[in-house]
Amino acid sequence: MKKDIGNPEGLTQAQEKLAGMLFDTKTIAPVRRRITLPDNTFKFEKVERPTSPIDFAQPGEFALKLHETDPSARLSPIYINLRNLPQTILDQVGVVMSEIPADGKPDVITGIPKAGTPLAQAYSEHTGIPVVHVFDKEETAESRKIVAGEADTSLGSNLRIVDDLATHGDTKIEAAEAAKKMGYTILDLVVLVDRQQGATEQLRNAGYILRSALTLDQLLKFGLRTGRISKQKYDEVVEYLENS
Repeated sequence: MKKDIGNPEGLTQAQEKLAGMLFDTKTIAPVRRRITLPDNTFKFEKVERPTSPIDFAQPGEFALKLHETDPSARLSPIYINLRNLPQTILDQVGVVMSEIPADGKPDVITGIPKAGTPLAQAYSEHTGIPVVHVFDKEETAESRKIVAGEADTSLGSNLRIVDDLATHGDTKIEAAEAAKKMGYTILDLVVLVDRQQGATEQLRNAGYILRSALTLDQLLKFGLRTGRISKQKYDEVVEYLENS
């Protein structure tokens, strides 16, 4: 991936186009709000409103999964939703992911279900590298777990794993270990957005390489430079991320 040395965030033209789409594309999606009751307890409700894949909080937003166990925790000023992306964005994701360098070429690629599956398909359509079904997801009310599916290494065993977002590395390591047990060699793991909250280091310590189409730092700086977010909002998000 050849960076544009004239771009302040070091983005290629394809990356910059994708970043703009993640800020600008609106779809109707559910967001979770927190309401403070008269007795200072909380209730939560889901509302549907126009949102972007990279979106910023309106009053009472964004309540996250952590608020299920800690209702009074600070609300997030930013929400990253990379599921159910429109086809126009998926097409550009495929372009950008096809630019990501690697130490070798994967024989096959796979997505971590469910968010990574359409991203892997978009990547495949722009590279011709076949998609294989490697993982299943076991879900209960308490937990979600990535498990091995049925191994088929007939197209090759050198595997690139694709997912939407990296925060911490636990799920990615779980997926990589499951694939290894099926006979695959893990070339690397690729995500659309790296939140830069420890996943790269955690994966490296486990013996895996994490690559990203975009980092959250790049996205925020791009948004500030292009007037998509204010300096006040930028500072608020950066402070939240540094202290979360």
